[in-house]
Amino acid sequence: MKKKTLICGPVLIMLSALLAACRAVPAGTGAVQGFVPAFEVTGDVEQSLILKSLEEFPDSGLELEGKTEKAARLIDIVSKAMPAAESYNILLIGDDGLTAEVEGISISDCHITFSEDNAWEAINPRHPVSSNIKRIKEIVVVAAAESASLGLNIISSADNLEFITPGGLYKRPMLDFPMYEGRSTIEHDGGENWTSIYTRRKMMAIMDISCLSGVDSPMAVAWDGSQRLIKNDGFLELRGNRIDYVFPNLKDRIEDLVGIIIDPPGASNMDTYHDAAHFLGRGEDVLVVILDGFGYHQYVKAVEGGYAPFLGSIAPAKKAFSVYTPVTNAGLAAILTGVPPSENGVHTRKEMDVLVPSIFEHANKLGKSSVMVEGNIKILNLEIDPVLNIDKNSNGSTDDEIRDKAVELMDSGCNLMVVHFHGIDDSGHSYGDLSAQTLERIRTTDGYVKDLISRWSGKVIITADHGMHSTLEGGSHGEFRYEDMIVPYIICEGDGEK
Repeated sequence: MKKKTLICGPVLIMLSALLAACRAVPAGTGAVQGFVPAFEVTGDVEQSLILKSLEEFPDSGLELEGKTEKAARLIDIVSKAMPAAESYNILLIGDDGLTAEVEGISISDCHITFSEDNAWEAINPRHPVSSNIKRIKEIVVVAAAESASLGLNIISSADNLEFITPGGLYKRPMLDFPMYEGRSTIEHDGGENWTSIYTRRKMMAIMDISCLSGVDSPMAVAWDGSQRLIKNDGFLELRGNRIDYVFPNLKDRIEDLVGIIIDPPGASNMDTYHDAAHFLGRGEDVLVVILDGFGYHQYVKAVEGGYAPFLGSIAPAKKAFSVYTPVTNAGLAAILTGVPPSENGVHTRKEMDVLVPSIFEHANKLGKSSVMVEGNIKILNLEIDPVLNIDKNSNGSTDDEIRDKAVELMDSGCNLMVVHFHGIDDSGHSYGDLSAQTLERIRTTDGYVKDLISRWSGKVIITADHGMHSTLEGGSHGEFRYEDMIVPYIICEGDGEK
């Protein structure tokens, strides 16, 4: 017969008080004291949020059956996470997996509240009752339209294939499984107790993405600018508002993936450094011509349309891969150092300091003279200062002044000359990458390149820092898309007398 345990009066009073305290709802939080359930706001947002309280949000004044409940407007909560797209939908996900999707433009009268019975709950008076998800564990922002500026982009060297956003992954088939992380043991009373640790992981097999199926060695590129060949037997893992590539061993990873190219070109604009160093080491002078904002697709259009007769008459351009982010500072630093932004430290338009030696330092060690001819702004801090040029004749471009200064400096002699023309990029921004105005600017620049090569005695390398894609306003760059990432790369001989 089991013995009954009797609880005396004072102990019973104490336990009752403790239970009452655990049930109490602290003012403004809606959370049970001692247990604060949290939910995450994530997906296509600038910053994922973990929320345990509604304290920081204005009370929405929600009334339910004549009662006023502490609640916050869904739009206020979502706005704090800063949606990364103007048009988006919202996924309300319960802890049992039940999910409701609503349009972002319709959530002005949607509310989030808390109760002991339903925990975090959506109350949407103007939506079907099925949208009132209980025990919410995640609120996910999903961009309504594909965009190369969000998430992970998959491209080829001639096409943009698929855009995958963190929010969009929630609407695809994903593995959500416990990943075994290891076991620990402890001795106790002559025996051994163990604990195994697992983490929940949301993953999608690369081979399940149709445009990657059967691809042998695509290249993955991360937000830090690093580049690495991978296989198609790995996984994409969702981690808040970012996507990682996970290798088949499920341990090694490339963090914060920005893109995958299925057929990376054999050349890179970073080859400029290595080819120039090779030629200088052989005692040859080197002219590097950088055509700002000149994508490979623009090169093909210009050559085929007769807008670049000189470029079309010399060695055909190879397709070359640029670096992420495809903007001038990052592209120029990669060209001149031979390493990606993850190593040279220049990722965006904001950075100017290069963390590794450039081709100018290499030339100096070889006892060679160097010069860089630029527009009117210094872009990078390098071992030598560029020769800057203003628009003296007020024709809207410094390219003619750059050409004239380069010719002048050639006459004084130098072993390494880098000439950076900006006109194609300027026109592309204003009118579009393949507009009539930009094609005419390419024709003019083609003539300037001809002028330089006709006077140069030695090797010539012609490439671009990045490309350009069309927008409603004209043209732009800075995204992981083939127009921005694939540029021409040409090596030829100068026509000047030795």
